[in-house]
Amino acid sequence: MLERERQRIILSLVEDRSVISVMEMVDLLGASEATIRRDISAMSERGEIRRVRGGAEALVPRHQVHLGTSHFETEELVCFEEKRAIARAAAALVKDGDSIIINGGTTTFRMVEFLKERNLDILTNSFPIAAMMSQTSRHRVTIPGGTIYPQQGIVLSPFPSDMTRHFWGRILFTGCHGLNSAGLMETDPLIAQAEMRLLESAEQIVILADSRKLKRNSAMVVAPLSRIARVITDTGVSQEALAMLHAAGIATVVVEPDPVELESTNRPQIRAV
Repeated sequence: MLERERQRIILSLVEDRSVISVMEMVDLLGASEATIRRDISAMSERGEIRRVRGGAEALVPRHQVHLGTSHFETEELVCFEEKRAIARAAAALVKDGDSIIINGGTTTFRMVEFLKERNLDILTNSFPIAAMMSQTSRHRVTIPGGTIYPQQGIVLSPFPSDMTRHFWGRILFTGCHGLNSAGLMETDPLIAQAEMRLLESAEQIVILADSRKLKRNSAMVVAPLSRIARVITDTGVSQEALAMLHAAGIATVVVEPDPVELESTNRPQIRAV
């Protein structure tokens, strides 16, 4: 990743979260700690962010409550080629006439361009997926009720009863914060709660996770490995992670990154509020 692009992502992360640690940025961007610290110093000197102990702070911190996950537009730029290849492989599992569930996320969003010619019944809590599908396809798209979180591009409800419980999908396609021997993990309670409801409505679960996700941990387990049918990841995955998935009896697909110009692909228009 070019320095200019990396620093643009750092600025977006800092503005979205108000304060973010160096190690969080290392994890999200896949850069070294030394590189991130140099970026923070350079950006601080230019007056773009404020350098603080162990991380960076926005010049004008946010005060409204927001989800504990990355901004959609920020996360979309990270591992873009890997995510597109993973999404292509996931879309190949879909049959014409299928009933499927697509959880919100930047990797699942990339499935949209590969599903245009299908005739599907789709439940999604992703605002950009629903919007793009309705513009470019013949699918019947259903979204659950709830509050729209513009930064993440998802619709979430804290209540147990919504449209999700009345929908059945042959496959649930979902990303995750992390995936390890404990199972599928998230960091935000509201997101975890919504994903658990989606799991109950799906016959099988397919995880779309770039190789970064198989190195992450969290205290919040959404589903055990025994509930997962398939994981699609990229060639950066470690042999240790693959062995863990195989030992759990999970079908694993490893894809090569899909070289593509970012500006040439469909991108949702999501802005912070």
